[in-house]
Amino acid sequence: MGDEKSAKTKREKKDDGGKRADKSGGRVSSVGRALRTVYDETLREDVPDDFLDLLGKLS
Repeated sequence: MGDEKSAKTKREKKDDGGKRADKSGGRVSSVGRALRTVYDETLREDVPDDFLDLLGKLS
């Protein structure tokens, strides 16, 4: 039972809405923003034609 409570407390501490105050001087949030930017750019990329052809062969 003690482990369950400890795990919940850890999760609650992590769930801070992405706003972490840390000793790194904001590096955590700037790295997070950079990763989000790269991820968003990747989602906007077109799917290569070769891959679309392979997907078409599956159906």
